[in-house]
Amino acid sequence: MTEDIRVALRSSALNGESPVWNAARQRLFWIDVRSASFHEFDPATGDDRFWGLPAWIGCYGLTTAGAVVALRTGLFHLTLDNGELAFLAPPPYDPRRFFFNDGRCDPRGRFFTGTMYMPLAPGDQNEEAPKGTPLWCYAQGARWKPMTPDVQISNGSAFSPDGNRLYHSDTKQKKIWVWDYDFDRGIASGRRVFADLSSLVGEGGPDGANVDRDGFYWCAIFGHGKLHRYDPTGRLEREVALPVRYPSMPAFGGPDRKTLFVTSAAWPVPAQERARSPEGNLLALEAPVPGLEEPRVGGL
Repeated sequence: MTEDIRVALRSSALNGESPVWNAARQRLFWIDVRSASFHEFDPATGDDRFWGLPAWIGCYGLTTAGAVVALRTGLFHLTLDNGELAFLAPPPYDPRRFFFNDGRCDPRGRFFTGTMYMPLAPGDQNEEAPKGTPLWCYAQGARWKPMTPDVQISNGSAFSPDGNRLYHSDTKQKKIWVWDYDFDRGIASGRRVFADLSSLVGEGGPDGANVDRDGFYWCAIFGHGKLHRYDPTGRLEREVALPVRYPSMPAFGGPDRKTLFVTSAAWPVPAQERARSPEGNLLALEAPVPGLEEPRVGGL
């Protein structure tokens, strides 16, 4: 299938991630993990406003006034009008060794986020120490709750349109799982393999993901320059070739939610080559069906 793919924003982001359409503002939010910045992009004008943050940001969840941002140092609420950060919770891991990576809200407003192992200092790279943590759930006023077994690079979290399925992946293992999910009680069970990408050669694998109105799972294949669209049975329905090698996550946006925005990362490219590289740009293409409205974090 041939796609009309355009550059929506020449951002040259080191680690563009987590695009989310904010319908109330008619803007696309996205982040640059390694530049520690939270962005608001206006597709109508091309303007891209950003807020600098004090630590790497892995993901976030929408709120009425801004976003709950998962920084390496903990969970905070970012108020967009004044740029203020309010502390919510410490991280459920050792921040010298891990940082948050990928996240999403469930239909009841619980915030899910996983982690990635990346020690700050060589002395913290203990070969016997765990190199993964679970997918964590945070509900307003509650402690962190582990939801899955440990993974090394947590990614691909998404929910089916009816909320009864939770998707989650480990980029390192190159596997995507699906769980039965009781969103009334916030319980995941019955994990099974949804898609096995272990045949991919080299680094990279399934990265950020989203689900469309028909329940098809769209996943960025980092390091391989593709988007995959899987039907609810796990069958690969289509593969979309992208003009970047390091796509990180797709999101549905625009007034009709039929524009598929895709973030990408420039950090794997040698610094001297980044100015000439398309990596890090925000891409856009038309989706075959619309996406879903993103839930907001409960209580905020």
